Amino acid sequence: MDQSIKAYIKQLVQEAVQHSPGLPGSLPTGRTQYVIANWKMNKTLQEMLDFLQQLKEGNGVEVVVCPPAPLLYPAKLYVQGQNKDIHIGAQNTHQEENGAYTGETAASLLKEIGCSHCIIGHSERRQYAQEDDATVNLKAKQALKRGLTPIICIGETLQQKQQNQTEKVLTTQMLGALEGIDASEVVFAYEPVWAIGTGESATAEEAQRIHAYIRAVLAHLDKENAEKVSILYGGSVNENNAKEFAAMTDIDGVLVGGASLKVDSFQKIIAAFAKGA
Repeated sequence: MDQSIKAYIKQLVQEAVQHSPGLPGSLPTGRTQYVIANWKMNKTLQEMLDFLQQLKEGNGVEVVVCPPAPLLYPAKLYVQGQNKDIHIGAQNTHQEENGAYTGETAASLLKEIGCSHCIIGHSERRQYAQEDDATVNLKAKQALKRGLTPIICIGETLQQKQQNQTEKVLTTQMLGALEGIDASEVVFAYEPVWAIGTGESATAEEAQRIHAYIRAVLAHLDKENAEKVSILYGGSVNENNAKEFAAMTDIDGVLVGGASLKVDSFQKIIAAFAKGA
């Protein structure tokens, strides 16, 4: 690793340690708390409608449901018709405004059908679609241009973790994703790749340490707004561990995969982050 990068990361780690003790019981931060469902390639139209019918609004929590692309518009119509304060988000968008890109979806169309958020740079997209940091950056810019809030995913693999490269990987991903972007306009989701869908999860204390580091990087980029950026945790989050994450200073919500497919489980996770929980 380049010595200048090593020195930069060392400084950020020190600042992260000083920044937050990561202890439960901290005072409210004022940042938006999110609980986001990433359904990936799951659920039928009827299953989605049944889920949304049972789903209750969050008490002080911004709830976002991200179904497969064909279900986005009917999902929006349903929650709108029921006057439910539940947001609908996309799992992906394309970096170009329009054109000959078979199978892709423009951010402008996502906005037109009622999406408010868009997941960008999920590890599965990075792995299966070979998306790199430059592509993530272009997609985030396109989302912002169209009025969507980008949920930018970052995280290290098991090999990178074992080689003590977590901070380097996250710093690289963040700097790449935020090139030419105001950090206060995005949401970050730290999803350690080794914890996604594996049943394993970082402890709340481990996640807090990494979130504090992410905020230290943000402070270097935009000191004024770093404390305002919501940073979510994702990676085998469930109803049993959600309260532990909710108690941490720099964890502002969760991006939920498998546990978001069952409405009872997802509702309990929302409750863990709700005001007065």
